[in-house]
Amino acid sequence: MRTTSFKLSRFIGPVSFYKYAFSLAIPLGITNLLAISMGALDTLMISWIHQVSAVGTATQIEVIALNVVWACAAGTGIYAIQFFGAGDYKNLKRCFGLSISCAAFVGILTYGVITFFSASILHFYIQNDEVIWNGCQYLRIAKYAYILMSFQLSFSVIYRNLGKPFYPFVIGMITFLMKMLWNVLLIFGYAGFPKLGIIGAPLASCIAHSIALAVNIILAYKTKQLFVGKIREMFSYDLSFIRRILPRIRPLLLNEILFGFGNTLFVKAFGFLGIEAMNAYYIGAKIGDLFFAVANGFSDSISSIIGISLGQGKLKEAGQQSMYLISMAIGLCLGAVILITCFSPFLVSLFEVQSASVLNNAIWIVRIFALRIGMRFFIVIIFGTLRTGGDTKALMFLDSGLMYMVGLSIAFGSILVFHVQSIVLVFLLCQTEYVLRILFGMMRYRKGLWKTNLVS
Repeated sequence: MRTTSFKLSRFIGPVSFYKYAFSLAIPLGITNLLAISMGALDTLMISWIHQVSAVGTATQIEVIALNVVWACAAGTGIYAIQFFGAGDYKNLKRCFGLSISCAAFVGILTYGVITFFSASILHFYIQNDEVIWNGCQYLRIAKYAYILMSFQLSFSVIYRNLGKPFYPFVIGMITFLMKMLWNVLLIFGYAGFPKLGIIGAPLASCIAHSIALAVNIILAYKTKQLFVGKIREMFSYDLSFIRRILPRIRPLLLNEILFGFGNTLFVKAFGFLGIEAMNAYYIGAKIGDLFFAVANGFSDSISSIIGISLGQGKLKEAGQQSMYLISMAIGLCLGAVILITCFSPFLVSLFEVQSASVLNNAIWIVRIFALRIGMRFFIVIIFGTLRTGGDTKALMFLDSGLMYMVGLSIAFGSILVFHVQSIVLVFLLCQTEYVLRILFGMMRYRKGLWKTNLVS
């Protein structure tokens, strides 16, 4: 009995630890929520002009592009956190400079891909000429916003890594309010503005993210953030510096490319079930994304807490902190499942849905997302811990590896081989991927290979 009590006590941290963890996780969760809400806002308002499938399909390119930018920012962030913990601010600036360089490259590359191949890409996901044409109109403007969003994401990630959630929270709020205002003005043509319909949404994104990027740059220099400096300080990295960081970034980058593309392949699979199934999934997914944002904020706080301890060489303390976070995840998991399940009909009712079958399927998809998000709170502990300790190869298997071997195999197999016609049943079966991710992830986590100081 004593042994059991002792073991359980290892997972219960002091109140001060949870206060600190929540002081990071709550603003980061809200910041992520605001960022995701902009996509949900587009889907909500676009649903009122009946263009959900067009925008939902078009933004699959955004999913891949921003996943790659995030991988670069998170990869350099592995070192940035530990350089910060070790007090090495010279290399901290270089890490941020490298992240900005990667964001510029990915943003410009995405612009080029959309310019020349947007119709072909959309045709891969759906074979509906009207949806493809409308999606191309959306992307014609959105490609400019993606460049701005890439830079903004680099700023957001570095603030989170350094345990400064207030700045991205404020900027996220400004961006969201600007996006909401300009969406209303440009999509529906209020206050004397032209009624632009589907292209009003990406134009609103360009305006909102331009303002947000300007605020990010001014704020970083005005508050003398440690990760910014003179141009030559931030971009003075050489090949030896890149070679030092690249081995940790490469698996993370490959994982995010595969994971981002894999997520879009679910859209391809569900597309075989028809436009109504796609509409139900897009609505359910956008609602689910709002709650995923909270879980990802939890992940960001884990990276900051554990990464700083690892950078200071406190490996035992980092291990204890990660166990404290497991008990925190249990409460968040139960709360998320109950909350989302209870409010799923209300959340779906906010969208303009004309078909009863789409409405019913969307509600059930949101309920399945409740289970998925509950499991996500455990997964972010595993992934955040492994990533912060540089165990990115194992992370690639757990993330994109299981997606392709399990999730996508079930999605395509159930539809094309077993001819399952219910989007709800197919999506439920796909959650096997998450169950296995927790099981295999905990096995890797318990080995403790992530307890590594990367900068000493």
